[in-house]
Amino acid sequence: MEKTSSYTYFGIQSNGTSDRGFVAYEKGIFNPEDITRLLEIHPFKSWAYGDKRVDGSEYLFSRWSAEKSEVGRLDVEAQCRDTIKNLKNKIPQLNQIKEQYDVSFVLTIVPTIHGEEQPWISFDKEIIEFCYLTGTTIGVDMYIYPLENEDKELL
Repeated sequence: MEKTSSYTYFGIQSNGTSDRGFVAYEKGIFNPEDITRLLEIHPFKSWAYGDKRVDGSEYLFSRWSAEKSEVGRLDVEAQCRDTIKNLKNKIPQLNQIKEQYDVSFVLTIVPTIHGEEQPWISFDKEIIEFCYLTGTTIGVDMYIYPLENEDKELL
């Protein structure tokens, strides 16, 4: 039986326009390796403008994602605090990145909900202060699945 789970991570992405799919503004194009060097944090996923996707098309924006946390399977607040713990002392560098590039910062929450079990989502002062000082938004990428037994009852 699947169990509800969640994780959080911090991302930096080019700002851009959606005229023909998402395309970065010229000032939003960055090399993820430059971000890694500046922050001294290694991403778990990144790509640069022009890198190839699996399907052979090119990314038309840059992305850098790091500090993924799965601490406290259903405690999103603890995961968010874990995600930002290594970033809190990098606020000047993060603000430097925003000055240099046209980018957005996002603290992403990814809950995968099975049946009735759900994560506890809350934000304490530490999380809100970090987001305020860096201009970070909070995003939720949620996946919801019925319990296996519920699937069988529907058939």
